[in-house]
Amino acid sequence: MKTRTLLLLAVASGLLILVAGSIKLFLIADEKPPAHRAIGESGTIGDMTVSVLTVDRVAGETYIGVRLEGVGDPDGATSWVLGVVGEQLRPLAPPASVGPSCGATSAAEPTQCVLAFRTDAIGVLTYGRADETIRWDIGA
Repeated sequence: MKTRTLLLLAVASGLLILVAGSIKLFLIADEKPPAHRAIGESGTIGDMTVSVLTVDRVAGETYIGVRLEGVGDPDGATSWVLGVVGEQLRPLAPPASVGPSCGATSAAEPTQCVLAFRTDAIGVLTYGRADETIRWDIGA
């Protein structure tokens, strides 16, 4: 091939890539971020229905009561993260006086448990399962 033909093919390929990138940019720009739920609301991930029931702050710790139902999973209640300014916190085991720690879930009956976090900051609680995420605003 001649140099002129190669240059024209290169320019045409570049323009094609530019157009495809522009189309993708416009498609992404219209996507809305997922909605955050409020305390007391439920969400569904796959076959699992997840609810955040209560939020209590005591002596620099946050205790969050949750309910999970629909799927039997040995690690079904362990995929929680509390995002606060500058940190992503994993739950700790709560004191026995507060409630049971989260762990396995049962398909036969709902699992109600308590998540404990060593912070009293406002944040966003997330639950992830099967490449999906549900979010709750954990406000004041």
